[in-house]
Amino acid sequence: MLATAAGLTKGRPAVTHRGAIDDLRTAGAEVIEARVVDDGDLVTAGGVTSGIDMALWLVERHFGAELADAVAAEIEHPRSGEVWRATPGRGPAR
Repeated sequence: MLATAAGLTKGRPAVTHRGAIDDLRTAGAEVIEARVVDDGDLVTAGGVTSGIDMALWLVERHFGAELADAVAAEIEHPRSGEVWRATPGRGPAR
């Protein structure tokens, strides 16, 4: 919601914790039902564990799936859910 307060989500696809979805929508974001939403220069997540999925997605996006999978195994966090992406071609979404 800090990004929303700064006006960064207005008119853009985004997600936040379910307790603030209505606030996100009211602020003008296009709410996407996903754990992680990647709109290029803005990546949002729906809550605590989806924040971990977002971090792993960013590792994958910048360094590859093999490293992201290794990090997930090291922290014992099973990657779950698909990443919603506005821009195709950024690598495989889970």
